[in-house]
Amino acid sequence: MAAISNYTVIGTDDDFSAVYQPTTSTVYAMNFWAAWAPPCVQMNDVFEELASKNSNIKFIKIEAEKFPDISEEYEIAAVPSFVFVKEGKVVDRVEGANPPELSKTVAKYSKSPASSATNGTTAAASPSVAAAPTMSAEEMNARLKELTSSSSVMVFIKGTPTAPRCQFSRQLLEILTSQNIRFSSFNILADDEVRQAMKTFSDWPTFPQVYVKGEFVGGLDVVKELVATGEFQALVPAEKDLKTRMDELIQKAPVMIFIKGSPETPRCGFSKKLVALLADQGVTYDSFDILEDDDIRQGLKTHVDWPTFPMVFFKGELLGGLDIVSEMVENGEFAQVVAEVKVPTA
Repeated sequence: MAAISNYTVIGTDDDFSAVYQPTTSTVYAMNFWAAWAPPCVQMNDVFEELASKNSNIKFIKIEAEKFPDISEEYEIAAVPSFVFVKEGKVVDRVEGANPPELSKTVAKYSKSPASSATNGTTAAASPSVAAAPTMSAEEMNARLKELTSSSSVMVFIKGTPTAPRCQFSRQLLEILTSQNIRFSSFNILADDEVRQAMKTFSDWPTFPQVYVKGEFVGGLDVVKELVATGEFQALVPAEKDLKTRMDELIQKAPVMIFIKGSPETPRCGFSKKLVALLADQGVTYDSFDILEDDDIRQGLKTHVDWPTFPMVFFKGELLGGLDIVSEMVENGEFAQVVAEVKVPTA
């Protein structure tokens, strides 16, 4: 494809500052992607094609982990994610590998009649790609069991607690906040596979969905009724302070890792490399997804005086992050430390 004047691949922070002018009325479409995420490959092609057909929008391709400050500013929790910005404000989002939705959103903000990128073969081919499962039924079931049990109160919503994307999710969050109930959340808009599978897993067709101690409670209306009668508060376990929660998690297993995502579906390249390294070393471990609990994510940095993730603990003591563990593996120290928790070989 020839060079496209309204399409920029960000290589440095200066590149972003040069192309993004928040005071103008220009609409910017930002594609947050990662090289390790297979869905991004096809969506990158879709994004570039849309740029070639919608000259009134400026398209910016941003490698999410390479530019963490930009990703944090736009609350990127998963890739691929597409953010539409006008006059410095986010006006729309498309999360996950959803070519038809991305095309529709681009058309919405493009002034060009030719902006409908689905006029050719793209729209016809897109649904099958977007719907292609990446996990087996057994793997997905294990993933959902892990998600629903990852916090005492776990809610599956559209959007995030700071940016709910539907009125029902917003109402649920307001109820939980007003009741001083601590919870973790999963944005079902960021993972359509999880979104569809949860309907069957919970035998509940709509969102939000609420789990307490790994058991399905219901949706918004059910929670409203339980709160009104006082039953919901009785279901929720007594709250522990943050330090106690962090210490219990750190001690949960001899080898405990704090990563972005799960071992089956790591959500950043560093977490993915750590999981592969531990598998190669034959080490058994437990994990915690720091994307599911921002209190743990932020608190742990101060608690152990370590600023980044992943983190690896052995018997309650911090070993370090990916670089340090990699060095320990190379010099043989890691094998000596974790010898007692290695998987026996046949």
